[in-house]
Amino acid sequence: MSNKTINYEKSNLSLSLSLSNKLKNPTSLKFSSTRRRTGHSNRGFTIVELLVVIVVIGILAAITIISYTGISNKATASALQSDLSNAKKQLALYYVDHGAYPTSIDPNTKCPTGSAPTPDTRYCLKPSTANTFNYYPASSTYSNYLLTANKTGTTSIYSVTNDSIPAIMPTVTIGSQTWMQNNLNVGAMVTGVTAQINNTTFEKYCYSDTESNCTTYGGLYQWDEAMQYVITAGAQGICPAGFHIPTDAEYKTLEMSLGMSQATADTTGWRGTDQGTQLKAGGTSGFNGPLAGYRNTGGSFLGLLSGAFLWSSSESSTSAWYRYLDSGSATVGRYTDVKGYGFSVRCVGN
Repeated sequence: MSNKTINYEKSNLSLSLSLSNKLKNPTSLKFSSTRRRTGHSNRGFTIVELLVVIVVIGILAAITIISYTGISNKATASALQSDLSNAKKQLALYYVDHGAYPTSIDPNTKCPTGSAPTPDTRYCLKPSTANTFNYYPASSTYSNYLLTANKTGTTSIYSVTNDSIPAIMPTVTIGSQTWMQNNLNVGAMVTGVTAQINNTTFEKYCYSDTESNCTTYGGLYQWDEAMQYVITAGAQGICPAGFHIPTDAEYKTLEMSLGMSQATADTTGWRGTDQGTQLKAGGTSGFNGPLAGYRNTGGSFLGLLSGAFLWSSSESSTSAWYRYLDSGSATVGRYTDVKGYGFSVRCVGN
């Protein structure tokens, strides 16, 4: 046998042994996706590296969105507070010249009406673009007036009085809805035996004809007064700009966001499981509804600390739908009643 043949067989044997050992120990096998061309390495992104890049881009985008939202919210708040501060100066000027604050603000011209000659643009309020004012005349609750400001498309609402600084009015988000966190308390108090009428002044009842009860529990309103004498479901009524009187369907949405089913929400009477408990003062929803009682059609006040009665803006024949929370029930009552009762009002965002 020639030397060439012997060397060839040794080489094959060595290669076979080498492959056999590597197959017995697979971790020793090494693969490379690197191709060498003219002495240089062209290496592409691995899947892991691409995922890392995508995650980093997502984090940066989220930070940018959050930062922009924060800056935008601060700008909105600053504009609303500035508008209210300037409006307060205009109203103070009106008071100096005429000895009283205006009885109303014209919704179109934003000029005060009352003692001043008409028109007198020196006193006109000048809200920024997309900002809206709501003016409520004198009440002992807010001294001489309450002025609120809201930006269209948002639920942030700020207020100012003649003896306060601009401050945000508290709201709470429940599910997809934003609600005022307190029962509405605007208007001049009239006694329980007095019917609220369609005039230029918002009117309210205070339980037992005591103004401090309005401060604690909110005002009580006949349905027509709350709706400001329109019958359109979802009307703004006496709510501040950016809010409205909730419809019956919007109350159902609130209840369903707290665990009530659609079929149950559509029924009449006491419904649900613990949604009433969640909605009452101290409940987990944040709605914090006080048991404010009501004023009946004869002018008497009943039910303080035992029941809450909340108007909706939805009619039912000559009556209107409302919600009833009771101290002895964990559920929510859905009923209709005549519009002459004095019930509480809670506003919901547009």
